[in-house]
Amino acid sequence: MKLKPAIWKDVAELTGITAIVASLIFVGLQMRQSRDIAISDGNLANAANKIAVNTAIGANPTIWARGSSGEELDEDDAVAFRSIVRGAYDAAFFEFARMRRLGANDVGENLVADFSAFLFKNPGARRVWVEEVRDTTNYRDLLTTSPMIVEDKFVESVKSNLAKLDQLRG
Repeated sequence: MKLKPAIWKDVAELTGITAIVASLIFVGLQMRQSRDIAISDGNLANAANKIAVNTAIGANPTIWARGSSGEELDEDDAVAFRSIVRGAYDAAFFEFARMRRLGANDVGENLVADFSAFLFKNPGARRVWVEEVRDTTNYRDLLTTSPMIVEDKFVESVKSNLAKLDQLRG
C-alpha cells in the first residue's frame, strides 16, 4: 500500500513540530540550570563576604570591641574599624541587590533586618555607617544626577528599621 503525499507531509510537519518542542524544552532546562548555577555562585560569594567580615572582626577583636561600643579610636584603629563596617555594609547591600534582581524581595527584607540589627547592637558601627552613607551621598549628589535607586532603598529601609528599634528600646 502506497501512502499518499499528504500523509507524508503531515508526518513531516508533526516530526518538525515535535523536534521544535523538544529543542525548546531543552533550552528551557539549560536556562534553568544556568540560573541555578548563578544563584549558587552568588550564594558562595555572599558566604565568602560574610566570612571575610567575621575574619576581620576576629583578627581585630580589641579594635572591634572598642569601636563597636563607640569608644574613640586612634587613626590606625579607626581605619581598620571603618573597613570592617564597610565590609559588613557591602556584603549586606550587594546580597540585597542580588536578591532583588532575582525577585526574592522577602529575602531582601530579611537582609535589611539583619543588617539593621547588626548596627543596632553595635552603636559604633552604626555611627560609622551613618557617616559613610552621608559622605557618599553628599559626594554623589555633587558629581552626578543619577539616583542610586537600589542602594537608596536599602539605606532608607535600614534607617527606618533602626528608628523602629530605637522606639522599642525607648
